[in-house]
Amino acid sequence: MFRNNSIFLLTVLATCIACGPKVAPIAPQVTVFENYSTGVPYRIPAIDQNRRGELVALADYRYCHSDIGFGPIDLHMAFSSDLGASWTAPQLMAAGDSTLTGNEFNYAFGDPSIVADRLSDEVLSMSCGGHIPWPYSRRDSLQSPVRHRSHDGGHTWEASEDVAEKIYSIFDGREAGPAQGIFFTSGRMCQSRQIKLGRYYRIYTAIPTRPGGIYVLYSDDFGEEWKVLGSIDAPPSARGDESKCEELPDGNVLLSMRRRGRGRGFNVFTYTDKAKAEGSWGNDVDAPVMEEVNACNGALLLVKARRASDGRKVCLMLQSITFQSSRTDVGIFYKELSGPDSYDESEDFAQGWEKGIMLSDHSSAYSDLVLLRDGTVGAFWEDELKDDGFDLIYRRLTVSEITGGAYR
Repeated sequence: MFRNNSIFLLTVLATCIACGPKVAPIAPQVTVFENYSTGVPYRIPAIDQNRRGELVALADYRYCHSDIGFGPIDLHMAFSSDLGASWTAPQLMAAGDSTLTGNEFNYAFGDPSIVADRLSDEVLSMSCGGHIPWPYSRRDSLQSPVRHRSHDGGHTWEASEDVAEKIYSIFDGREAGPAQGIFFTSGRMCQSRQIKLGRYYRIYTAIPTRPGGIYVLYSDDFGEEWKVLGSIDAPPSARGDESKCEELPDGNVLLSMRRRGRGRGFNVFTYTDKAKAEGSWGNDVDAPVMEEVNACNGALLLVKARRASDGRKVCLMLQSITFQSSRTDVGIFYKELSGPDSYDESEDFAQGWEKGIMLSDHSSAYSDLVLLRDGTVGAFWEDELKDDGFDLIYRRLTVSEITGGAYR
C-alpha cells in the first residue's frame, strides 16, 4: 500500500504522535454492584479506604426506580481487601422501612457519602432520608439529613440517626431566611491532612441549600456537630447544587460545583486561622474547558506526582466528570499545582485543566475517586444506563494512566 518506505515511516510517526503515549493499565475494571442482578437498579457511587486498608463502597439500592423522596431505597455496601481486584458480594448497609406512611426519616435512605477516619476504625456516612424529595422539601416538612456511623471499618453500623434539626437550624438566622431544603452531596467526603483538633482530623462536605446556594460544612468531631466554613450570609456560590471539596497543599479548601444544566465552577476558601476556622471564600469562577460538561456529581482528589518531562515533584488536582454535555464518557480531568501561585486564588482553577483518561465511552454518570495507600487511584463510576440504574464499576489507576504518561 505504501510503495515509498520513507512515506510509510513518516505516516506511522505522525500517527503515533497524534495518539500520544500509550500507558499499559495496571488493573482491569471490576463490577462492584451489578445493575438488576436481583431485579432492582443501583445508583450513586461512594468509596473510601479504611484504616485497615479495605475499600468500602456504598450505593443506592433503588426499589422505587427514582431519587430519594420518591419511594423506598436501601443502602448497600461491598468491600475489597486487595486494592479493588476482587470484591465481596453486596450487603445491606442501611434498610429503609417502606411500611411507614408519615414523614419518618427512616422510610428510605439515599445518596450516601462516606469518610473513613485515618487514625481509627470509625467510618461516617451521611445520606438523605424520608418521604420528601429535595425539590419539595420545606422547613416544616423536610427531607432529612441522616447520620450512619461504624466503629469497625464499615462492616457494622449503629442505628441510623436523624440529624435534620442539627443541620437545618444552622441556617435559621440567615439573612436570606431559613433553608427549606438541604442536600448532603454523595461520594467521598474530604478529611484534612493538616488540621486536627482533639481526636479527629477535620472533615468537610458540600451541601446545596434551597434557597441560598452552596455551602461547605466542616466537623472537628467526626460528624457529631457541623459548622459552616465561612459565613451563612456569604455562600461560596449561589449557582448549582451537588458539589465536592478537597484540601489544597497549604490547608485551604477547594470547592468544585456542579452547575444546573452544564458546566463546572470553582472557589477557594483561604484560612486566616485554621484552628478557629476563620477565613473567607474567593470568587465563584467557571472553568472554560468544562463549560459543556454534563451536570453530574463528580469527585475531586489531590495526588502527588512527578512530571515525566523533567522529574519535578508536583501535586495534581483530579476532577472526575463526564467529557460530554450528555451523561456519557465519564473521565478524569487533571491540573498541575506547581506552587502556591497556581492554586491560591479561585481564578487559578478556571484555567489549566487537561483531559486525562476516559473511563467509559458510552452512557455513564456519577463518579467518585479515592487515593489508595500505594499511591494509585481508585475510580468508581456509574456505567451503562439501563432502566433507571447503572452497573457501578471500579478501576485502579496510576497517575501515568490518568495523564497519558505526562506525569507519573
